[in-house]
Amino acid sequence: MASRAITVRISESRLRKLMRVRKVATQSELINTLLAEEEERLRSHAVLRATARTVHAGDVDARLL
Repeated sequence: MASRAITVRISESRLRKLMRVRKVATQSELINTLLAEEEERLRSHAVLRATARTVHAGDVDARLL
């Protein structure tokens, strides 16, 4: 897959605030972290959708809850 560049406009104050909160040093690190988190969220939702309605009440051990 070819590498592509994109351009977005974000206020510097908003960007710096998020970088500070996330404790990242570079904009690139922040973007990569946010993208990785979103990809994980999408994978998790896909698993939840795939397993929806496949667990029955008898399959859950109440002691674990």
